Amino acid sequence: MIVDAESRTDSDLPTFAPTQLHPVVWSGASAHWATHQYRVVVREAAEGLTVHWKERLGRNDVDDTVFWQQTLSPGAQEPGKPKLTWPGALDDKTVRSMRGGLEPLAKALNLLATGLNLTVRNVTTHTRTELSEQEAMERLAAYSYLARLLDRAGDRRARAGAERDRRGLSGPLTSTSGV
Repeated sequence: MIVDAESRTDSDLPTFAPTQLHPVVWSGASAHWATHQYRVVVREAAEGLTVHWKERLGRNDVDDTVFWQQTLSPGAQEPGKPKLTWPGALDDKTVRSMRGGLEPLAKALNLLATGLNLTVRNVTTHTRTELSEQEAMERLAAYSYLARLLDRAGDRRARAGAERDRRGLSGPLTSTSGV
């Protein structure tokens, strides 16, 4: 295996195309990519993803970090503060498996979104330190991964949550409203 790895040429390596990132992430980043303003690229992608989800969930009432903390936290949602959940029917084996594994993942996503907001978005907003192309791609990839996971979820509204709780279907990451 080592011989195989050592014998590969650069043309054998996988390519990374920023244009293949999540559309919300790339749309925020693309305008500045060609000008090599990588700090701005990352900041705009981060803000674009947060704005996208805040608008989609109707949550312009909180700062960005608090938004991610509330939206991806475990436990019951409150009126006006929808949470993202994993979609699907409870009798589907894959859905049950995803929901069973997503409670710890939701906690991790909460930490990832909060961490990205604090260490990437805030730093690129409040400093003038430029990033290399590689550093920008790595940060954009983290945001793109987060965006794709969020797309697979749907929002769980408090009003619908009360009905599911009554029917015994409560818990984090249980149902969607089809956002």
